Amino acid sequence: MDKTADRTASGKTTWVAPEDRLDAQIGYNLRRASALALNDFAVEFADAALRPVTYGMLVLIDERPGISAAELCRLLGMKSANMAPLLAELEERGLIERDGHAQDKRVQVLALTKAAKAAMPAWRLKVRNHEDRFLQRLTKKERATLLRLLQLIWTEEE
Repeated sequence: MDKTADRTASGKTTWVAPEDRLDAQIGYNLRRASALALNDFAVEFADAALRPVTYGMLVLIDERPGISAAELCRLLGMKSANMAPLLAELEERGLIERDGHAQDKRVQVLALTKAAKAAMPAWRLKVRNHEDRFLQRLTKKERATLLRLLQLIWTEEE
């Protein structure tokens, strides 16, 4: 097994297999890429005061008007306890409306407000700009491959 030499702060040399180095670990690289993406997203959406999670919620509500809060939780992989304050925030900001389901009043259905519907095209453009900047070193084919591989990791088999 080939090993590479690393010099520690004290000047000692340690030997580490290349596959065991920090920069060879998938989780470390995902975290670094995620941090870069989150920072850039924050800059892009500073004026809209949206975070990736709230943007994702709004997009799914836009794509599926009348979606239940429970279904939104399921699609985003969130717990309802974590979702409730975010829904309250979006409602307070005038971005979503919550209504009772016609047949089951225990179910909340969600829809975007007129203001959020009007803002959505600009927000989607901001995300495209953010992703273009964030992924600028990748070709279209590499982006498609990255997306496919990431989805393989977190989506369930049907």
